[in-house]
Amino acid sequence: MATRKMTHDKVSGRYYFAETVSSGIFSDPVLAPPAYPHDPGSKPVSVFVKPAGTARLEFTLSSRSLVEAGTAIWLPWPNGDVTAATAAAINAPVTAMRCVSVSGACDWGMMI
Repeated sequence: MATRKMTHDKVSGRYYFAETVSSGIFSDPVLAPPAYPHDPGSKPVSVFVKPAGTARLEFTLSSRSLVEAGTAIWLPWPNGDVTAATAAAINAPVTAMRCVSVSGACDWGMMI
């Protein structure tokens, strides 16, 4: 399983990632910056999903090595499956996130 990293914006100091996922696809995990999970007092993870059909976001608190090995435990975000554009903040030491496009393509993203 391929993992991807977030891009750092040097002006704002934040990290971000966004992509479009095809229908019926689990996206590859996007890893949070290495220092982030070890600083739970830092910023929450801001996430959004904009599905054409139905989609959900999933996050993991598993270690980076488990994410990279494809054996992480994935949890659905608090909003569950959604059919309309939805944004939320996750206040947990998230290691990685991914999007599950149940039906129809969807746009999703995260910012820390």
